[in-house]
Amino acid sequence: MPSLTPDAREKLAAYLRFQQEFGIERVRMPAEFAAAAPISTPEAPVRAAPRPAGERLGATLGEIQADLGSDCRRCKLHQGRQTIVFGEGNPQAELVFVGEGPGADEDAQGRPFVGRGGQLLNDMIQKGMGLRREQVYICNVVKCRPPGNRTPEADESAACSPFLLRQLQAIRPRMVCALGATAAQALRPYKGSLASVRGVIHPLRVGDLETQLVVTYHPAFLLRDPSQKREAWNDLQLIMGCLGLR
Repeated sequence: MPSLTPDAREKLAAYLRFQQEFGIERVRMPAEFAAAAPISTPEAPVRAAPRPAGERLGATLGEIQADLGSDCRRCKLHQGRQTIVFGEGNPQAELVFVGEGPGADEDAQGRPFVGRGGQLLNDMIQKGMGLRREQVYICNVVKCRPPGNRTPEADESAACSPFLLRQLQAIRPRMVCALGATAAQALRPYKGSLASVRGVIHPLRVGDLETQLVVTYHPAFLLRDPSQKREAWNDLQLIMGCLGLR
């Protein structure tokens, strides 16, 4: 087997640490090491679900973003923001991740999940599920950064969540993953703790869209409490099973 460069060895070690932290028993060899390793793990693409011929899909993501506007003032979160973070990814993704709201890095770059929590989410998608970030769609309940990264208030979520629901109707995913309590409450209001709605697949109806919802911990929470990473991996496996990614 060809030897790895020091940089490649460091990357592989970090990859294996991620697998260990999440309690992943069946290690997926990353594609960049495939040529230097005797393990072959072809990437399983996420394909868009077939739609009936002639079906009217309604507004596109571009039209929804235009409706939101570039200077939205529907709630007080417009005060002090730098950018509106609409979302990004595959407009026909089978899997959509929904977070709480942009942080400082996201507000500066105009992209969702690009800070430390975003890097962990990337690892969960790529190193855990064996997908590329571009294959899924990522967005938040609120599109502007709450001051100090606080939890969005009820009126702020209420002002912004209609755009989230329209995004889901436009994408029409087979699975939605709510990252944290704010996203879970926006999609499926519940009483009790987040743990009470984790670990199961919930039916989710958004307008004429019937899909499925899995709730898990927000990456920022996992950074604060790494002991919950194995529980998050169990939730991701529910999604992988439904999408045929095992």
